[in-house]
Amino acid sequence: MRARFGVAASVVLASLLLAAPVGAQAPPDLNGLWTPQYTPDLTKAYGAELPLTPYGLERWKKVDTAKDPTAFCLPVGPARALQSPYPFEILQTKDRVALVFEYQWTFRLFYLDGRAVPEDIDEYPEWMGFSTGKWEGDTLVVNTVAIHDRTWLDTAGHEHSDKLKLTERFKKVDAKTIEWTVTFDDPVFFTKPWSITRSLRRMEAKDRVMSYSCEENNKDLPHLIPTR
Repeated sequence: MRARFGVAASVVLASLLLAAPVGAQAPPDLNGLWTPQYTPDLTKAYGAELPLTPYGLERWKKVDTAKDPTAFCLPVGPARALQSPYPFEILQTKDRVALVFEYQWTFRLFYLDGRAVPEDIDEYPEWMGFSTGKWEGDTLVVNTVAIHDRTWLDTAGHEHSDKLKLTERFKKVDAKTIEWTVTFDDPVFFTKPWSITRSLRRMEAKDRVMSYSCEENNKDLPHLIPTR
């Protein structure tokens, strides 16, 4: 009986090993609390003026930071959330990755289950966009579309259209650092796609995402100073 059991177990183990993809490995564990590299002005991170189209340049010249959408309690948007001074938590599962932000107490959800972008997504833009992702080796690659055009890309007031597409790469460099590279592709505002790379730093396990509330009667509005 023992001999038969041993042979059967060996056959099962061998079949499992043969079924496993050669060289396959579990993706890095991104779970935990992280803090972004604060980037109020994307030109500083890009190292030059952004490649604006004539229309994009016209909009940039007319921007008024006293009309910052977040001052009116509108959601911050996906790129700006990851450049804020507020922490966020990553919750990672096999087919989902969620980013829970302290900033405006909101979240992003990355679908890793192979689903397609909904056909009617352009009719229903989302403040954080619709994101799908996949693992490429040790890097999580995320594509985001249908981002509401009332969001800004940074605090300085760089805008975008509803054609904006984000491609993000989350690469865990070490236990305390994620390298975040984002490419902005918007033919309405930019003459070409362009990218920046920022660092996300792990926070202490004892830290936590705290409550953030923005109300409709924001008392800080009168203190905002017009850009021009």
